[in-house]
This record gives sequence, structure tokens and C-alpha cells, in this order.
Amino acid sequence: MDLKHALKQLQAKDAVGKAQPAPSRPSAPMPKAPLVEIFHSVQGEGRFVGVPMAFLRVATCPLRCLYCDTPHSYTATPTFPVSLAVRKATEGNPVAADRAAELVRQVVAACEPGAKTNRVSVTGGEPLVFPEFVREFARTVRNKGMRVHLETAAIDANALALCIDQIDHLSADYKLPETLGAPVKAELALAPGASYGAIHRRCCEIAIQRGASVDVKIVLTDRVTDQSLEQALTELGPVREKILLVLQPVTPFGEAKKPVGRSDLARFLAQVQRAQFDVRVLPQVHKTLQIP
Repeated sequence: MDLKHALKQLQAKDAVGKAQPAPSRPSAPMPKAPLVEIFHSVQGEGRFVGVPMAFLRVATCPLRCLYCDTPHSYTATPTFPVSLAVRKATEGNPVAADRAAELVRQVVAACEPGAKTNRVSVTGGEPLVFPEFVREFARTVRNKGMRVHLETAAIDANALALCIDQIDHLSADYKLPETLGAPVKAELALAPGASYGAIHRRCCEIAIQRGASVDVKIVLTDRVTDQSLEQALTELGPVREKILLVLQPVTPFGEAKKPVGRSDLARFLAQVQRAQFDVRVLPQVHKTLQIP
């Protein structure tokens, strides 16, 4: 065999190899999460109270807030309702992120025809129990032009970091210790005098660095002390200029049986104003409006 013929054979083999498609890698399965419901409302949080948007409620929560009015979100059910204007559909749990995104699209189409800006709030329960689901769900709906809000207890900064690049607005709780019952896991229990404050602040910093707008909500009950609120304001001090602080007088429910007194609310508000936070006092409007 001469060199010219050998070279032609090598070139022919190389051409055949290039023509073969590269072996395809199996795509990663879409993350799933158990949901409680998908619906449309104007209930909102913080600066977005009264703004029409879709809500996707994730099941399970590691905390037990004494004022919690969604105890049905603690445990996932086999199916969950999807409210499409005057009609309700049923979907099975757990649901994949892309399927959840399609259901939200249907809810928005049914309830907000022609809206210029569509928003969806991912709430709970606690969404950050499933950060990969939140990330992929948010990525999918944002690719369709929606803006994504995340409502969270903000006690897991690592989980938030996994999905924050797909979040447009963060509504983070600041849990005052006297508003909490015993958590589901012992490792989440607070020592006497301790709080989740440093973790709450870190979550705010992660969202601010990403460029998301940030509201921090502090629920006020008749058990809250001036010292506890002062500690929260001190902890949030480094991010004060970048957040909206929302004081939410509790709507009596469960263990929180009494509303906050008028004089107590005025004193708490004065405390926040002295600390120079941008503050709003906003109770839960959807209870008053008798809407979801």
C-alpha cells in the first residue's frame, strides 16, 4: 500500500467519524416539589399588597410560628387545587417545575387577560425546602416574561443562594423568637435569647447582591417585647438602606389569640422610625377582603 492510498483511507475514516452524531447526554430530571395550591389573588406582601398576581404555595415547613394561618401547608396531600378563575382543576403531587410553570401560565391567562406585567409569588409552607425546584420553576416562567417573587422564612441562606439568580423580589420574614413555637427539627430550635437574625440578614444580603428588591416582614403579636424588636433592628442595620421594613400586626389565629394593642403598635412604629428604616405598617388585607 503506497502512502497516497493510506492517506486517503485515513481521511475517509475521519470523515465518517465526523458524520456520526455525538452521543447525547441524558438530560437531568426536572426537580419536583409538593404543592398546596396555585391561585390568583391581590393579597400580596409588603410593597406588593393589592397587586394582582399568581401564587404558588409549596407544601412543608420546618418552623411552627404561633401565628401561622396556613397549617394545612405543613403536610403534602396526594393532589392539590389549581384555581382557573371560576373553574378549579386538580393536579397530582409532587409536581415537576416545568409543569408547575405551565399551570401558573394557565392561571394567569384565565385571571389576567391582557396584563402588561405578570407576576407570580412562590410561597409556602417554606419554598426553600426545595431550592432546585424554585430555581427551575422561576427560570421557566421568567423565560416567558413573568417576574418572580419569593416569600420565605429566610432561615437557609445556602438554599436561597441556589435559586436567587432567578428571583426578582424577595419577601423575607424576620422571626422574632417570641412568635415561634417548637420547630420540626431540634437543630432549628433557638437557645434562650438567640434569634435567626444573622441568617435573616445574610439572606437579605444575598438578594441585594443579586439586584432583587427586598422587603423584610416582622409580625407583631402581644408577646413581642421592645428588646426583641430592638435586637432585630440592630441586626438589620447593615442592610437598612436597601430594604423596606414591614410591620405586620398579627391577625389573631391559632396560638396568637389577641391583636396588638394600639399603644403597643404606636410604640413599635416609633422604635423603627428612630432607627431610620423605611417602614410600612400593613396587616393581612386578604382576611379583611375575604379573598384567598
